[in-house]
Amino acid sequence: MINRTDLAVECYEENEKTALSGVKITEDDNITTVEVLNENGSKAIGKPVGKYVVLDVNSFVNDTDILDGRLEEFSTVLKSVMPKNLTSVLVVGLGNKKITADSLGPSTSSFVLATRHISDSLKSDIGLPSLFPVSCVNTGVLGDTGIETCEIIKGIVEQTKPSCVIAVDALAAGSAERLGTTIQFSDSGISPGSGVGNHRHEISKATLGVPVVAVGIPTVVSTGIISGNGNDDVFVTPREIDRICQQGAKLIGMGINVCFQKNLSVEDLLALVG
Repeated sequence: MINRTDLAVECYEENEKTALSGVKITEDDNITTVEVLNENGSKAIGKPVGKYVVLDVNSFVNDTDILDGRLEEFSTVLKSVMPKNLTSVLVVGLGNKKITADSLGPSTSSFVLATRHISDSLKSDIGLPSLFPVSCVNTGVLGDTGIETCEIIKGIVEQTKPSCVIAVDALAAGSAERLGTTIQFSDSGISPGSGVGNHRHEISKATLGVPVVAVGIPTVVSTGIISGNGNDDVFVTPREIDRICQQGAKLIGMGINVCFQKNLSVEDLLALVG
């Protein structure tokens, strides 16, 4: 199966929502969970075995404030796909900051509170002994670095030894309605660029040696899907894409903070990340 979307729920919908062997679907209000249970399910929807959770949100286009319950909702969903008993995490921003529609990952890092470098003694001195160790990095793209993203992350993982990697990336959608209104979480890792036909090396537990949770927001859609011409490989993005990426990055970055820094209020976290 060749998918023109990174969203597992759309791959399921392409099968006319019929029962698929090896695929379990759960819907609860604005959250849809797609569980690919085995290889049969993987072949049926063209996604690796794993759990995919889609959170539908109001469009980021007219978004002015994330303090409306979405941070807590994001944190809850993220926790549901994270492995248990974590001791540290590495947040990786994937994508090209020079291209607005691909800047979600790099922009997210601006809102992530990095704490791995803070020693235990300093944590005690500042009255925050329970700060969770988080590190954050942007990988750039192959054309700028000459290095595969997976190779960069693997080198960092070997040196810093996080319990888990959270990879943030812009996604391709199968419908314009999904652009800037959907957040997908997955515990199966990610293959950057797969939705737009620019496959890079897989970033997953198999390649890194630690669990990988992928988080993304759809920012582009194929004109072939809109026009019905399957041979059209041009991808388009809404004119409000700068707003979508900036507000989406803020929600993801702050949602990660809320998930891991339990002893800090949202207001304190916002002050710390600017």
